[in-house]
Amino acid sequence: MINFLEQILTVLVTLSGFLFGGGAVETVTLPDVAIAGTTSARVVAVIDGDTIDVHVGTSSQAVRVRYIGINTPEPYAHGAPDCGSREASVRNKELVKNKMVTLVPGLDSYDPYDRLLAYVYVGDTFVNEQLIAEGYATVLMITPNIQYKARFTKLFRIAQAEKLGIWNTCLN
Repeated sequence: MINFLEQILTVLVTLSGFLFGGGAVETVTLPDVAIAGTTSARVVAVIDGDTIDVHVGTSSQAVRVRYIGINTPEPYAHGAPDCGSREASVRNKELVKNKMVTLVPGLDSYDPYDRLLAYVYVGDTFVNEQLIAEGYATVLMITPNIQYKARFTKLFRIAQAEKLGIWNTCLN
């Protein structure tokens, strides 16, 4: 029964990859690549401003990772890109593309699209926080992953007030 459920999950994840911006990189879930606690990974694709694909360990299969606590404008969700989506994606690429990252999963480790939810670090740079502080992301807190709510909210307000990043051109 468990193997059958894992097969269905794998098919659903593969289909969701095609439907939600997947590409040539195959995305897998926890049954295929075990991620238990903090781990290192190599970024193999930047999907948008808050989502990446990584290879964990020696696996050649990619794991889709969604940054916890932030949200960036969508490049493809509404037919036309949201204002600032290109800028947020470019900045995310500058921070993480082809780099080794440290992934710290949240208390709730996966979202409804089977993406690993994580805080992402490149060396000492806390990528989730950096994107907010530079004005490329808004705060998106979903319980129970609310560890940095006050910190992210403060940085967001400063970035908006100072018209940093996309807040210079995409005023809401």
